[in-house]
Amino acid sequence: MDKYEYCREIIEESSATFSKAFGMLEEKRRNAVFSIYAFCRKADDAVDVHNDIETIKELETKIQKTFDGDVPDEPLFQALYETIMRYPSDVRAYLDLLEGMKDDYNDKPIKTEKDFDEYCYKAAGSVGLMLLPVLASESYKKNSKKLKDVGVELGKAMQITNILRDVRDDLQDRRIYFPDEILEQFQVNIKTLRTGTVTPEYKSLVENYIDIAKEKYKIFYDNLELFDKDAIYPTYAAAKFYEGILDEIRKDGYTNITKRHYVGKIRKYFMLKKLRRDLKKRGLLE
Repeated sequence: MDKYEYCREIIEESSATFSKAFGMLEEKRRNAVFSIYAFCRKADDAVDVHNDIETIKELETKIQKTFDGDVPDEPLFQALYETIMRYPSDVRAYLDLLEGMKDDYNDKPIKTEKDFDEYCYKAAGSVGLMLLPVLASESYKKNSKKLKDVGVELGKAMQITNILRDVRDDLQDRRIYFPDEILEQFQVNIKTLRTGTVTPEYKSLVENYIDIAKEKYKIFYDNLELFDKDAIYPTYAAAKFYEGILDEIRKDGYTNITKRHYVGKIRKYFMLKKLRRDLKKRGLLE
């Protein structure tokens, strides 16, 4: 199987949202994004699906070898090597992601908002950094601190969205990602959540994190001009599709403790039409 076909199958099976949005990129960028996504998915599944720390250690070794030019004879790493040769980047973000996977495997406690922010960086802010050389190559070459901050904030926004989307499944797996101090602040009882009861306290907690995530998405929306012109529309679409999950949770009465919310195909279709109009008004799309 072709190395990029291998990566494409992974994203199509795992994320209809990212597959649809980034599938609009031209071929070289699309292949690069899909290879990065495939690496992240492999790491995530190692912990969340297989509870396998050895795979994380292997990925750590193999990604370092890939950046050193000693590329493993596997489709994923062959694709990643071609990606980092075409869009030079830093191995640090990949290692940070794997460090976050280790924290997850070891059930590292999330006690404070600082712990939560660090977790969101490792789990997804790092992914934002991985993607920047591909989606904002010109700004990245200038070593734009602002661009990197924007990429990290977008990643964190998406991770908060992930956490809110997956509350039901995480409760079933006995995982809680909300910080202890925030649960205490909003007087949210985990035992009550496990009964599927949506309390006013829980609604307030979720609304708090929806607001935080939306602020982070806005940082990205306000700085779209930092991204390569032909990457703006697909990246904007990916962010808007993901942010839409938050709107679905809110619209459905914060029932994410009993169901998983998503943005349907019809809504995505109408969102894309609106996104094109918005970008044209801003002069970011011809």
